[in-house]
Amino acid sequence: MKEWLLAGALLAALPAHADEVRVLAAGAAKHALEEIAPAFERASGHTLRASYDTVGAQRDRVLQAAPGAVADLVVLSDAALQQLRAADRLQPRAAVPIGRVLVSLAAPAGQPLPDISDAARLRAALQAAPSIAFADPARGATAGTHFAKVLDALALRAEMEPKMTVLPFGVDVITAVAAGKFALGVSQSSEIMAHPGVRFVGGLPPPYAQATGYGAALASGSAGAAALLEYLAQPAAQAAWRASGFTAP
Repeated sequence: MKEWLLAGALLAALPAHADEVRVLAAGAAKHALEEIAPAFERASGHTLRASYDTVGAQRDRVLQAAPGAVADLVVLSDAALQQLRAADRLQPRAAVPIGRVLVSLAAPAGQPLPDISDAARLRAALQAAPSIAFADPARGATAGTHFAKVLDALALRAEMEPKMTVLPFGVDVITAVAAGKFALGVSQSSEIMAHPGVRFVGGLPPPYAQATGYGAALASGSAGAAALLEYLAQPAAQAAWRASGFTAP
């Protein structure tokens, strides 16, 4: 009897209409969202369909479409969310803060980690690496854009050019490093720490350190999207963000 009552209560809690929630997210959020999705779907009855790309590419997809046409919810950097809000592409409801990630280096699992504890050691580590991959600044990759500036600040761009490879976005970088294709990869800490095939070398040291805040915001009036936004603020979802490499907001 208890089982029947429990089943009835769960069915009553499900929405009368189940939505497919379209999520456009930056690669930095991929691992955490993949962990969060099954529990959200069980709890809400809605389904989550997420796609991942650079912050800039996802922002531009939303900017170039009518409000709500391409996404119900976005998970992007705070700066990108501000741009979307200024362009009237987000619902009035406040964003849910997710946390911050660091532009960092990754090495293949099983390989020794270089010392990047200060600017001089970072420079030496980059010079010593036989190959380095980073995400495409031209496609709006946050980590790749910052790393390109670091190369210029270190006066290393010309020297490093022959051994650097630009890939579409951070997930591609970390996948390739895990496969042993590159000695070092540059990406966000959340894309590195959650991947079993790579080791986290560390965030770039001062004065080249960069932390980027991320949040989730509604891009449509979908009931499923509103339910997901609420879910992302709950302790279980917040724990998934922390476990994947996001620091607390």
